Amino acid sequence: MIASLRRVLLDRGVHPVYYILRAWPVAIVPTVAIATIASVIAQLVGAEYLFDESQWGDLFEMSAGMLLLQIVVVAPILETLLMAPLLALLVRLLPRRRYAVLLSALAWAILHSLSAPIWGICIFWTFIIFSTAFLVWREVSFWHAVGVTAAIHALNNAFAGLGLVLS
Repeated sequence: MIASLRRVLLDRGVHPVYYILRAWPVAIVPTVAIATIASVIAQLVGAEYLFDESQWGDLFEMSAGMLLLQIVVVAPILETLLMAPLLALLVRLLPRRRYAVLLSALAWAILHSLSAPIWGICIFWTFIIFSTAFLVWREVSFWHAVGVTAAIHALNNAFAGLGLVLS
């Protein structure tokens, strides 16, 4: 299974759109499983408040269209552009790229936890995928890395955003 994941995530020999469509399920399926397990555990231990919408601030005070624009277009591009220098620094400082990927994902999990603690747990895996995709496509070009990573991120957020809008 790990060999299959490596093949999917480390293969930049495919068209970027094909890569995006292969990598997105690798990001979203485990993330949904992690969020579901976290939700069940939170309910079992009486910590449902971790999933309460009130901790998300004014996120739900905007229109559905504006919410989707922010989380599907703006956030993926902005976060990918912010991820680039972090990954560049980590790759230079650490002996292995996988450590850079893990520390990048941890940093993004912590940042997302500042908005809602449970988000950090739920999105750690997705940022492993985003960081991996960025480093793989950075070898082609900076803009390939930004485009591929932001597209995977946008699909991920679109899935989550539709869930928020429809709930």
